[in-house]
Amino acid sequence: MARRTLHGAIQLVCSLALVQGASAQAPPRAVVPTIDLPQYFAVLVTDADLSAEWYRIAFGLRELDRSAAENGSWQIVNLTNDRLVIEIIRDDRALSTARARGFVKVGFHVPDVEAIADVVGRTTGERPRVLEFARHGVRSIQIRDPDGNIIQLFSRLGR
Repeated sequence: MARRTLHGAIQLVCSLALVQGASAQAPPRAVVPTIDLPQYFAVLVTDADLSAEWYRIAFGLRELDRSAAENGSWQIVNLTNDRLVIEIIRDDRALSTARARGFVKVGFHVPDVEAIADVVGRTTGERPRVLEFARHGVRSIQIRDPDGNIIQLFSRLGR
């Protein structure tokens, strides 16, 4: 049951550490020079209704639409606001695969992770640990959705 709530801080395995050796080289020219709003991600879950409600509350989203197979084998709930679209997918076919849900991790820059950590702490009774990465100029927290998928939130140091 605990996995169906926001979890506290977990040990950080930050993909940003992978780029520390690349700083001596000139960055490659970006194929996609900018990323526009709204951002989007899709997540494979075990309970679409539960996850849709969690993402709706966690990110302040509204339901855009939903669809399902006539036989109930899959369900999709699309949530949105001006900055983000999340597609919640439950698909029974995924249950037979080795990795039956989610993404490894997805991250977003936010104005103030400390404020978000405070809200999570008040809501769940367990405040995520805020970690600072001076070399990268960010602080971050990680939270988990009801299926244990990691959402990492960053804000710039000095804000």
